[in-house]
Amino acid sequence: MKKILCFLTIFFISVAVIASEAYSERFVASFSACEPYTERTSIDSGNGEQVPLTKLVQGVVDHKCVYKQVILRPTVKDITVCQFTKPMLEEISNAMKEENGQTYNIDFDTGKEIVKLYGLTKSQIIWTQYLNAPAVCKREIIER
Repeated sequence: MKKILCFLTIFFISVAVIASEAYSERFVASFSACEPYTERTSIDSGNGEQVPLTKLVQGVVDHKCVYKQVILRPTVKDITVCQFTKPMLEEISNAMKEENGQTYNIDFDTGKEIVKLYGLTKSQIIWTQYLNAPAVCKREIIER
């Protein structure tokens, strides 16, 4: 039961980050070019609590763009590291650049259940899919 709760918590933390976080022009430019860049901000964890978020574009490694995000919650450190191929990077970058504020409701398959997500933009949907794809992103939860 603890593992299932942990998985759902991880999933919703990622969605909360995507759903509530606007993309700065500098982040979009650095991410699109896969140039090293660090951005620190805070996000709503989903229960009204603000928690620190660090987004790091680490550059190209083995022909893939490495992106890392760290969310510091009171009891855990949630670290996600993604390796994006050039087509993935272009898909995410184009969606962020073309963001028009239109939102969608989707049924997201977590692999264990279907979860309804409301009010996501196109780029948020794409980020959510990649952040929760084990072949692209690896997540580690460290108790603090």
